[in-house]
Amino acid sequence: MRSLFLFLLLLNILYALWQLQSGGVRPDSLLAGEPAVSDAVSPPSQDAVSASPAEVAPVNEAAPAALCIQLGVFAERRQAEQLLQRLLALDVQAALVEDEVVGSTDYWLVMPVSGGSVDALARLSLLQEQGVDSFVITRGPLAGNISLGVFSRLDYAEARQAQLLADGNDVRVESVDKLRSQYLVQVQPAARRLVDQSLLSRLRTDFPQLQHQYQACSPVAK
Repeated sequence: MRSLFLFLLLLNILYALWQLQSGGVRPDSLLAGEPAVSDAVSPPSQDAVSASPAEVAPVNEAAPAALCIQLGVFAERRQAEQLLQRLLALDVQAALVEDEVVGSTDYWLVMPVSGGSVDALARLSLLQEQGVDSFVITRGPLAGNISLGVFSRLDYAEARQAQLLADGNDVRVESVDKLRSQYLVQVQPAARRLVDQSLLSRLRTDFPQLQHQYQACSPVAK
C-alpha cells in the first residue's frame, strides 16, 4: 500500500512538472493576481513621437541682404552719371540710384473747407473782398482747402495766424515737407573688391566730395 501511495505521488509530481513546461499552469506569482508582463514592446506614444528632436522641422533663416557700395551723394544727376561712366569704363559693375529726401519744410496757413469746391470758392471770394491774399489748394493732402499764405519759418506763420484769428478767420498752421532728389552710384556686390582705397583716392581727384558706404542694395533708377 505504501509503495502504491509513493507511486501515485511521484506520478502527480511528474504530471505537474510536465504541465509547467508546456505552459498549461501559471506560476504561483501569477496566480496571486500580479499582472502579466507582455513580451511585445508597446509602440511609442504620439506625444513622444512629436517631441522627438529628429522630427522637428528646421527653421529657415532669412538670407542676409546683399551689400553694395554706394558712392555720392550728388545733388545733380549729371555728376552721378559722370561717375557711373568712369566706373563702367573700369569694368566695375555699377548703376545709378535716385532717392527722394526732405529738402526743406514750408508752413502753410490753411482755412479748412468742408463744403466742397462751391464752399471753397465762396469763402475765397469773401477773403479777397477783405483784401486777404488767398487761393484754393488744388494738390496734395491739403487739396480743397484755402491757403492764406506760405512761409519758410514757423514763427512768421504763427505771427500771421494770430492776425487772421483776430480778424475772425479760422486758420491753422500746417507743415509741408518739400522733397528733392539726390543721386548715388551703387557698385554691385560682385564688383566690391574692385573699389579699393587706391581707386577711391583717384576718384576723389575729380569728385572731391565723394563719400562711400556699405548699404543694402537699393533699386536702381531707370
